[in-house]
Amino acid sequence: MNIVDTRARNTFNFVKRKNIKNIPLFELSFLDHSIDISGYTDVIFQSTPSVEFFNHHKDLIDKNVFAMGPGTQSSLGTKGISSKIPEDPGSEGLKKLIKSSIGSGKFLIVKGQGGLNIISDYLEAEGAEVDTVQNYQRVRFSSYYDLSKDFDSADFVIFPSRLAAEIYFQEIYNPDINSKFVTISSRIKDYVDSLGFENSQLDYFADNFESEILNLT
Repeated sequence: MNIVDTRARNTFNFVKRKNIKNIPLFELSFLDHSIDISGYTDVIFQSTPSVEFFNHHKDLIDKNVFAMGPGTQSSLGTKGISSKIPEDPGSEGLKKLIKSSIGSGKFLIVKGQGGLNIISDYLEAEGAEVDTVQNYQRVRFSSYYDLSKDFDSADFVIFPSRLAAEIYFQEIYNPDINSKFVTISSRIKDYVDSLGFENSQLDYFADNFESEILNLT
């Protein structure tokens, strides 16, 4: 069984799987984000790369730290930083979680360039003090011609990000190859659904993730 994971490097580094091949479809690169975070009470990380590329982990000790979901929380945990996550991972769940901090708090949102503005827009609409810092960017490869061959024998292709799914269906997809698709969030699933492709949403961080994929055969 040939299973391909399209996650970018510096994403979910804590996840180790011996039977899944990782073939990134884009790169992540650091963006300078020198900032004094002493005046912020609440810091929100929107993705695992936003944690990995952050320059000020040691300054988070006295902050209320929030993560978008379990993957980002685990990345923070490897840095020795505790954080809170919503019961339902994603922007809507996070809105409910941070609501009690609005009023007395000053928020800093850490994300990638071009990342979602749902949380920052929500906080601004609620009258909260909020700033955003972008500490990495997603960079597409100049060509996918050679890379596409690596997917010719893929039984399953995993999309841990919407961008990976976009690139795959724009640059890699071959209708003559009968691959099945796995998504890891409702946002990614909705996108792949909108293209008309069947896919299964699974818990990417579950211990039985690999066996759950095999159960789809």
